[in-house]
Amino acid sequence: MNGRILIVDDESRFRKSLMQLLRRFEYDVRDAADGMAAVQILEQGKTDVVLLDVDMPGLSGKEIFSIIREQGLSVETICLTGAPVIEDALYMMRKGVFDYLAKPVSIEDLLRVLGRAVKNRRIRNWDTDDAGMLSRYVRGPGNRILNC
Repeated sequence: MNGRILIVDDESRFRKSLMQLLRRFEYDVRDAADGMAAVQILEQGKTDVVLLDVDMPGLSGKEIFSIIREQGLSVETICLTGAPVIEDALYMMRKGVFDYLAKPVSIEDLLRVLGRAVKNRRIRNWDTDDAGMLSRYVRGPGNRILNC
């Protein structure tokens, strides 16, 4: 598995197509059609990266991102929008969004940014499996690393 991705977009066809594509590249993908469903999934803590549509009815992408930050949820966020506005992009990047992409986005660009975001999230927040694996190594005589 390359990473755990949550796609949040009110456009069902786009969301389903993106899910199929990312699964072919061995991502564990979940989806939400609106902000409230997204927040419920994110609170479970099993997401590395959120692909977040900026323009949605109900909770907007900005509002969802604010909730992510307020709750201290440990995810990277990539914003997607069909109507890019430079001021919105700058605002979101200053607030901590990992990247801001315009729809339609090329598959190559999306996979490149997504891969970097997953790596960044894992570096910032060691998964418990990674930390557990490291705890099996100890220093032996001569300060050599031993596998226990």
